Amino acid sequence: MNDRIPNWWPNKSASRFLTVLEYKWHFQLIGAAKPSVLFIHGTGASTHSWAPLIHELGERYQILAIDLPGHGFSSVPRFGRSTLEAITDGVSHLLNQLDIVPTHIVGHSAGAAIAVQLGARTHVKTPVTCINAAFGNFSGMAGIMFPYIAKLAAIAPFSSSFIAQMAQDTTRVGKLMDGTGSNLSTDQLRSYQFLFQRKQHVQGTLQLMADWNLDSFLSKLTLVQNPIQFVTGANDKTVPASVSQDWATRIASAEFIEFGGYGHLIHEETPEIIAPLITRGF
Repeated sequence: MNDRIPNWWPNKSASRFLTVLEYKWHFQLIGAAKPSVLFIHGTGASTHSWAPLIHELGERYQILAIDLPGHGFSSVPRFGRSTLEAITDGVSHLLNQLDIVPTHIVGHSAGAAIAVQLGARTHVKTPVTCINAAFGNFSGMAGIMFPYIAKLAAIAPFSSSFIAQMAQDTTRVGKLMDGTGSNLSTDQLRSYQFLFQRKQHVQGTLQLMADWNLDSFLSKLTLVQNPIQFVTGANDKTVPASVSQDWATRIASAEFIEFGGYGHLIHEETPEIIAPLITRGF
């Protein structure tokens, strides 16, 4: 595995590696003062996506941002070990190893499901912020075909290499990110271009997509008692804001907050409006 981090990578000086059970984790640990905030990115992203928000929060808090298995610089796990349950267990073991008890957990897109599961395991009802939570399923034929296509791509020889080679054309990655409804800077796009040119990251992304199933999680979601704030960008082209709005009305301890003019990556576009939502309970 090539875990070499480029010198320009956001917050590189805070990067650490730790093997806990079957996962070799890359994470960034910033600040020593509590309260502690745990950041969990979505499918296809990495720790870099939290850089603007980390900068906004400064060093007033202890911040832990992790690369999910197979993403960024964390190792690709065995096939079938990128499920919601397996990753949640893995993050729990990592937190125990680091002796960190998050005061607040923030998850983006698919990472929001991990955040909620982790929060529900605590005895203190840890507050959770779900940013553009991917808590729905594709409708129609897409809902039937998408998981199977991802699974086939994940196990097919050379598929990861082919996609990574295609990403050498940076305009392709730019169009992919345009599809999120967010406007990213050149530096922000550079991180995504770097990631999707790496076979390991592509493999990890495909594997998570293939293993991901939220049926059991969603069936119990209304029972969650942790305070949850669903934060969305009205221009999200990846996950409609209505998904978060619907769940916020069905969960007694949840609230819905929507901002116009921003897309799926709202935390990268405008960290200054997201940061106060995270810290208001401290």
